[in-house]
Amino acid sequence: MLKPMLFCALAVVAPALEAQRVDTLRMTLRWEVTEGMHDTADSLGQLSGIAMDARGTVYVSDASDGRIWVFDSLGRSQRAIGRKGKGPGEFQAPTGIAIGPDGRLYVRDVEVVSRFAADPATRRLTRYLDAFRGPPMNDWMSRHATRFDRDGHLFYPAFNIIGREVRSGLFHRFRLEGGLTDSLVVPAFPGAPMSTASMRLDERSGRMLPGLNHVPFHPLPRWDVTPRGTLLTSDGRSYVVRETDREGQLVREYRRMVAAERIPPAERRDSLRALRQRLDSVPVPLNQVMGMPPEVRELRVPETYPPILNLYAGEDGRVWVRRWVAGGSERTVFDVFEADGRLSHVVLLDRNISSVVTPVLSLDAIAAISVDSETGANGVLSFRPARR
Repeated sequence: MLKPMLFCALAVVAPALEAQRVDTLRMTLRWEVTEGMHDTADSLGQLSGIAMDARGTVYVSDASDGRIWVFDSLGRSQRAIGRKGKGPGEFQAPTGIAIGPDGRLYVRDVEVVSRFAADPATRRLTRYLDAFRGPPMNDWMSRHATRFDRDGHLFYPAFNIIGREVRSGLFHRFRLEGGLTDSLVVPAFPGAPMSTASMRLDERSGRMLPGLNHVPFHPLPRWDVTPRGTLLTSDGRSYVVRETDREGQLVREYRRMVAAERIPPAERRDSLRALRQRLDSVPVPLNQVMGMPPEVRELRVPETYPPILNLYAGEDGRVWVRRWVAGGSERTVFDVFEADGRLSHVVLLDRNISSVVTPVLSLDAIAAISVDSETGANGVLSFRPARR
């Protein structure tokens, strides 16, 4: 049963930033699987999810190759999981992998969610256990990580299949052994762009036009589910993250005062050039493109970055807010909030990580997907705190 989101008028706001102690934590690259740096890098396809177990083993889903890559805590390749197919332990387009509270590896696929337990010989989560059917009309291409609450439920994201005039999307809630219970609804955000621009080819078919549903640096809504079973949302336009319960009542707001940062001229110029090239490649008049706002056609790119690039719920209950920053192609910056709303850390990475594929985030370790800015090739990055 879908529950409506009702928002309370009173906010529980985090304490003033000036009254808090905020630690800066620098995380350094421990190992990487990228072109020229690792033998496995050339075999990686379209990476769609990442998970890490308590021993530091990293599992990476490959949607195009239909397998789960496995790397030990030192980045050494281990035997991969699965292959293309529909049989037990096989995948069509795996994504959104995560390790559940039962210590098992969960992998979403086009029709099912597969579970893997520890292999007695290696202790890695590579032994196929069983599978259950996902929700009807799966959002099987979503790169959102699968989430779990402390009551033992799995949250399956579904966003690209829902009409924007109704809501942004929802998280289906399943029992860990399978069986849909209910759903957690993400509210609609006024002024948010369509999920994609498109054009009609004929009466029965059309074509999606990625990158034309909004201009570069446009503020975008973000959301995630916490281990408390609550919903985190942001409209992307202001530095405010709302946490609401299952009835839609406001639990807390996470805020920070940040000055607007101007986009460097070279970065803005390169983004404008790429947008013009996409517009020039459209084979129909631009007024026939659906879901493309006027600012795209008019090349009206913002002068400043939005305050929030993305947000994530940590498995330990912390809230991670990724900020837009100058030089973002070379570094990553997170603000980390405690569950009570206190801003406790600013975490700095000296590499850029994918914002689309949910990273594994903790103050002890970070594992993430990288995307080469020139070739588009995917890689895997592992970070640890810098030694002081």
